[in-house]
Amino acid sequence: KEIAKIARRQHYARGEIIFPEGAFERNIYIIETGQVEIVKKSPIKGETTIAVLKNGDYFGEMAFFEKSAQRTATARALQASNLFMIEGKDFEKLLYSAPSISLKLLSTLSHRLSETNKLVTEKTSSGGSKAKSCQVITVASAKDGYGKSTFSSTLAQILSIEANKKTLIIDLDLYFAGITQKFGLHSPNSIIDVRKKILMDEAGVDVANESVRVSNNLYIVPAPRNFLEAEQVHADDVSKLVKIARKSFDYIIIDSGSVFDENLFVALDIADFIFFVLDFSSLQSITDNVRFLHGISRLSYPREKLILLANNVNAEFSTNKTSKVFPYPIIGSLPNVAPNSLRSGKTQFDFSPQSPYCEMQRLLIKQILGETNLEYAESKNTIFNKLFGGKDPEQMISLQLDQLQKLPGGYFAPIISSDDVRSQVKYIRYNMMFGYLNEARDNLLAFMEYSTDLAPLLELYGEIMLIYKDTSQALEAFQKAVHLDPERHLAQGYLSALTGSKENFKKAVNTVEAKIEENPTHLDLLNDYGKILLKNGKYEDAYDKFNKALESNPNYIDAKINKSIAMSYMNQADQAIELLLGMPAKSPRIYFTLGKIFYHTGRLYLSYHAYKKGLSLYPNDNRFHTRLTELANYMRKLESLIDLHERFVNTNPSFPDLHAKLGNFYHLAGKSELAIEEFKKALSLNPEYKYAEIKLEGVQKDMIWRLAKTQLEEHTPTDHEVTKNLTVDLNCECIMRKNNHYPDDIIVLIKNVRTSRTIQKAINRTQMEQGFVKINCSPLGLVAAQDILLFQMIDVKSKKILRFEPHYLTSEEIRTQNCKVALSVELASEEDLDKILPKYFLVHLDSKQFAETIADPDGVYKAIVTNQNNGLEAEGHINPENEEQINFVFKKPESSNGEGVVKPGDRMTIKIEDKEKSEVFSMQFAVGNSDIKNFYKKIVPQEIS
Repeated sequence: KEIAKIARRQHYARGEIIFPEGAFERNIYIIETGQVEIVKKSPIKGETTIAVLKNGDYFGEMAFFEKSAQRTATARALQASNLFMIEGKDFEKLLYSAPSISLKLLSTLSHRLSETNKLVTEKTSSGGSKAKSCQVITVASAKDGYGKSTFSSTLAQILSIEANKKTLIIDLDLYFAGITQKFGLHSPNSIIDVRKKILMDEAGVDVANESVRVSNNLYIVPAPRNFLEAEQVHADDVSKLVKIARKSFDYIIIDSGSVFDENLFVALDIADFIFFVLDFSSLQSITDNVRFLHGISRLSYPREKLILLANNVNAEFSTNKTSKVFPYPIIGSLPNVAPNSLRSGKTQFDFSPQSPYCEMQRLLIKQILGETNLEYAESKNTIFNKLFGGKDPEQMISLQLDQLQKLPGGYFAPIISSDDVRSQVKYIRYNMMFGYLNEARDNLLAFMEYSTDLAPLLELYGEIMLIYKDTSQALEAFQKAVHLDPERHLAQGYLSALTGSKENFKKAVNTVEAKIEENPTHLDLLNDYGKILLKNGKYEDAYDKFNKALESNPNYIDAKINKSIAMSYMNQADQAIELLLGMPAKSPRIYFTLGKIFYHTGRLYLSYHAYKKGLSLYPNDNRFHTRLTELANYMRKLESLIDLHERFVNTNPSFPDLHAKLGNFYHLAGKSELAIEEFKKALSLNPEYKYAEIKLEGVQKDMIWRLAKTQLEEHTPTDHEVTKNLTVDLNCECIMRKNNHYPDDIIVLIKNVRTSRTIQKAINRTQMEQGFVKINCSPLGLVAAQDILLFQMIDVKSKKILRFEPHYLTSEEIRTQNCKVALSVELASEEDLDKILPKYFLVHLDSKQFAETIADPDGVYKAIVTNQNNGLEAEGHINPENEEQINFVFKKPESSNGEGVVKPGDRMTIKIEDKEKSEVFSMQFAVGNSDIKNFYKKIVPQEIS
């Protein structure tokens, strides 16, 4: 009942994606009717089905165990399905209110992990192969009369007689009964009778007993006795019949109907293999086939599941020609069947078991179904020469199947050769060199849709997966690249690093050295040699190779970055940092490399800013986000420690240890100038204090932080009306005049209304008694003239807000980097804070279009906000930290009375006007209670052309 309140019913058509792999969404889905397939796509293996879910199952629950994770697989409707969808936020609330649901989720998760572990165990214990279970084969065609029943009957007889496999044929050609007539059956039992038995007692039905036995291993479920009965058979009946039959048979062959209904779709869905018989006797039949298969291609079946065979072909037939019009490759053509074999009760196998048609079937059974214990004629007669151009038919079918199975997805394109991908590989490497990894990966994956058998693409894919730390995918890609082309030196080198194989390392070195000897001016080979050595821990040798490449081309970016990485492993981190900082054009990759080196040398503040710079250049790279999140948490904790030690130092200024520790924290936070002052204070208190002396000397000699800070910290505009180093002199005398009692400990909370950034400063009674407290506001980041700072004084013990003061920053205060603030507003209770009418108020217009308009250097346009209730105006200026935003600040006039600049319900108008004050844009808005409380109103207008 609780779930019903928050669930929404959604319908998905057959083949429609519910969510794709990699999506960020946290919804959970319950299947009401239909089937959903969970698939994992790999550029190397194609699509792998993880699970097929049915009525009552649910999926998507993994998002609640790892909130920031992407979807790890794609969910796709196998049939037309109705689902209940529950939004993540709603379901999370339900979990808190009904914790027992969490236990159910954990139970399902445990079951699914158990099933996965079972599959892995089975695969491992059997050497990677499982015992073959019952296989379902559906034979289909665009229309009746294309040879579908002839194919089905021959296939079934060879499997049952020659392969000794227990085989069931289901005649699903409900209206024309092709197979039933082919075998000349006149049985009183049909699929209608089997259906009734299943409806009465599904668990007790033995399909072998309910079907017609044709021979020792061959059974048939006949079609209905007349077309009126055919209407009784539904898709669910077919699914249940196949499900029960799987327990008793080795093979189930479904001779499908050619009517596009749910029965046909179910037959296609549940099949392990689908044989499509395509008629080429006329232009009309070819058109029908093309239309039919383009429809099938929209269902997103795995490519290896679909086997296309041509029938009734002429001498000019060619599989190469068909690739231009069909969405899948045709693997070959069927030999023509003698006309006198087409009579009721006599199949092609009965008439001539050694005919070319039967021989072709045996080849398909061997190559596709893996049944090798078949006897078939060894002679290659003339019919095969005609069909396969004089080539060995077994090799030709194998070649076509290789092409079929290694092309993932539902779209067919010709195989591409290695020569065709050189420019593409170069472009992808170019993106990798500068650190645009997502683009490199997406371009590569798009290209690999056309072929996964190209060693250069697989090698490249392995390199990208290594960067993403997906070592299993990388290993698989390198192994396949080397298998296809043993001369891929990078793949060999990375394989040796991943597996520890000395043999692979030796092969990689020998191969690349031979190539360098043959092409001594090819610097990419030298760089590759260095990368192989670097990955295998040969840092000095790698350094030499990169250096050699740079001697020939000092501007070789990739070699320079790789050289810096080698240097960082050689205890030359400072030199590596200088090398990277000295590169004129910084790319995301350079900043990422700097961030890693800073991190591993303990310069976490600089690491944070290097990653931040990289993120500003490349916001799509999640690696920057991940590292920045970790470092931001560290920086927040560091600031808390600094606040704590500043309080200790202020309370106990004569303890050198406290000054030294505070100096160390300042240095870690990037405030090295303040660190130097604290170390000097410690030494002035204790000249023999060795720790402070060593630390001071280290900070003064460390030129890296000075060099790095100038390049990595956010660029401060040259405009004199912004600063990052504002200090506040907080006047405590007004408190003394009001009452002679100070709290023992207070917190001063400072918020910049424009940026919403806040800082806290702990102040003790001793500091307050001195009259003034100096507060360093650099943690607020960039502050600007006309910024509104809100000050609150809070009693630590009682949590009460004691005093409040808004402050408007002037240009002079920004220039001097100092302002004086007295907390003049005394509060009896927190409710008093809500009653204050602001004497300063910020209106924030978020519009790239309007910001660009008023930022015109000719000053043609300006933006003005007017309070219609009191006539006050504020002119807009560009936000100093975001050029797509305009700020308007209302400031209370000196001559006004005690009222604020705005009050709840005031109507305001934004106007954009030109030099002649002609209005080009105007809109109105109202100010609400929450806006007054926040001293701030945000407006996002529609973009106006």
